[in-house]
Amino acid sequence: MRGFGIYKNGCSKGDDVKPEITRWQPAPQEATIHEGELHLWRFKLDCPEHKLEILLKLLTPDEIRRADRLLDLQKKKQFIVARARLRQILGHYQKIDPDQIKFQYNQHGKPTLAESHHSLLSFNLSHSGDWGVLAIVNKATVGIDIEKIEPGINFFQLADRYFAENEKLHLEAYPAKRQRRGFYRLWTQKEAILKADGAGFQKILLADEHSKTKKWHLIAFPIAPDYVCSIATKKEFISIQKFHFYGHIFPQSL
Repeated sequence: MRGFGIYKNGCSKGDDVKPEITRWQPAPQEATIHEGELHLWRFKLDCPEHKLEILLKLLTPDEIRRADRLLDLQKKKQFIVARARLRQILGHYQKIDPDQIKFQYNQHGKPTLAESHHSLLSFNLSHSGDWGVLAIVNKATVGIDIEKIEPGINFFQLADRYFAENEKLHLEAYPAKRQRRGFYRLWTQKEAILKADGAGFQKILLADEHSKTKKWHLIAFPIAPDYVCSIATKKEFISIQKFHFYGHIFPQSL
């Protein structure tokens, strides 16, 4: 988990909107997304060494340097896989090779597609444990966070340190047997909003910014057992399509 600033809860959950939601399906032969749609991709982070070498070739020198700075070998491998999957999936939408994808970053390091792609796509990537997830939208803003539920974490201590008072009340309202999952639900919602906002995890939303948080719509998805995933957007969607990327290389990646 990462540290984050405190914000006043009060987000819209889009209860009046019931978008069409698909089951998890294989990657489509052609990827097209329209305004009003949200595409959610999930993929496993484990990868045999010989395939890892192939994925590493999709990354830029800067991305490889970022991977090399990770001292934990497992985290390094997961970074390589997640970054390569991001490139493969975005390349599938842009109809170009994954290594041709170019990113630009805001002052807090949030990536977007470079202007040279002339694309209206927005995306956000998150990974935890064995899973990575990618949210893609068109003409919208999106943030996503996934967390593996850790049975040994003192979540009350973390909540006391990072949660706003009304978030603590939400946590306390959960039945005792569901409080740990409830903590992760609140945590991922918070991080998804901060990632969608693009202002960095240390941003503190002050009381006079309380009304801004009401513009966020929060969506929770079951990714896998013992994982919690939340998405934050500023618009409601009429269609949510879920894809499982099995690791097959798309045609343009050959």
